[in-house]
Amino acid sequence: MGDCNPYKHILQGMKKILFLLTGTLLLSMAACSSHKKRVAKEEIPEEPDSTIMVQLQKVTDDSITFMQLDAQRTRTLGYAEARRNNEVHGTLTIGDTLAVVPTFKQKLALSVVNVSELMGLWMFENGQGTGMRLNAGGAACDVGPSEVTLREWKLRNGHFILTYVPADGSDYNEKADTSTIISLDKEHFSYTLKGNEKRCTRVVGVLTR
Repeated sequence: MGDCNPYKHILQGMKKILFLLTGTLLLSMAACSSHKKRVAKEEIPEEPDSTIMVQLQKVTDDSITFMQLDAQRTRTLGYAEARRNNEVHGTLTIGDTLAVVPTFKQKLALSVVNVSELMGLWMFENGQGTGMRLNAGGAACDVGPSEVTLREWKLRNGHFILTYVPADGSDYNEKADTSTIISLDKEHFSYTLKGNEKRCTRVVGVLTR
């Protein structure tokens, strides 16, 4: 006996098409979700650190001559443009250790920081008896009560970086704050920490922890 419903085959065909469309949509949504997860996990590559440590040997009005400590090689670079861009921090004192960001092809120093002057005991100009000590080798420690416990410091591509954890023990994961050096000389140091300007005065001849 023949099928009495002439639309049965048409309905079955539409069901198949709907099933295929639904499957395709689900696969597309899954692929999109997976792609978003992969994108979220991708990290922006960190800019390579071009900083070299040097010992200053000679200074002119527009150039510095130094011994590159790791290569034991004498080089001369211009620094006039870096000074115009406020990227020379500290005095240029013969014999001092400097952190230089060079571009050797142009024979220029993009950034110069006097590391010898940066190290030492600094007290914040807030009248609360707080400060920090920056030691050779990159160790850092806070002086007096502080919101953070300092762990280490370093210079990277002309930036001053402090690594710390919250002092209240709420989080033991170290955080690194990339700061901008505002000014530096033998007696004063200004920089940013967590977006706030910090002004310091050097203390000499005082024993602290």
